[in-house]
Amino acid sequence: MLGYLSDVKARLLSLKAGMQKNSAQWTEQTATVLQIDEAVAGIDAIDTEAEQAKNKYELTASSARTRGNEAVKLADKIENLALGFHGETTDKLIEYGIKQRKAATPRPAPSKVLIPTLADDSDGEGFVVSTQKDPSADYYEWQKGSAANAADNKTIPELKNFKTTRKTNFVDDDVPKGIRIFYRVRAANTNGVGPWSEAVSRVQ
Repeated sequence: MLGYLSDVKARLLSLKAGMQKNSAQWTEQTATVLQIDEAVAGIDAIDTEAEQAKNKYELTASSARTRGNEAVKLADKIENLALGFHGETTDKLIEYGIKQRKAATPRPAPSKVLIPTLADDSDGEGFVVSTQKDPSADYYEWQKGSAANAADNKTIPELKNFKTTRKTNFVDDDVPKGIRIFYRVRAANTNGVGPWSEAVSRVQ
């Protein structure tokens, strides 16, 4: 039942119960139990009608979606056939109301050399690792390695795959104290990968 109808029906039934328990006071009044019964019956009837209308609307809306989907498929089929007939003749396509489709341009692999940066995390544990955004990238591949000598920032250790992420920054909490950690990054998309960046390092 609709909420506002349910509320007023419950209110009327509570009032009816009070009137029946105190019937002597209500014998000569202009408001009667019969009026309440008629009002409640009217509420039940209109609620039934509203529920039927709702069900009919939902059924009609479902049918409309089905018809719409079928119509789209038919339009797509006709348009594809027309493109097959007149694909190279713009004037003919205009007669169908079809705009000539542009040939898809293959998306190249990233080619930008990224510049990674490192900073201490605000809680003093780990590094904030980041790079600039590459418009061609779907995701970024990071490598990481530990130096044998914390004072040596020139000798690049073996770097192993560390993280693949869509984000341009993240926090690496797995950073031992007093060890120089190196990182490098490259951009990637479904058509390939870009060049590796220069390795950057930091000691915590």
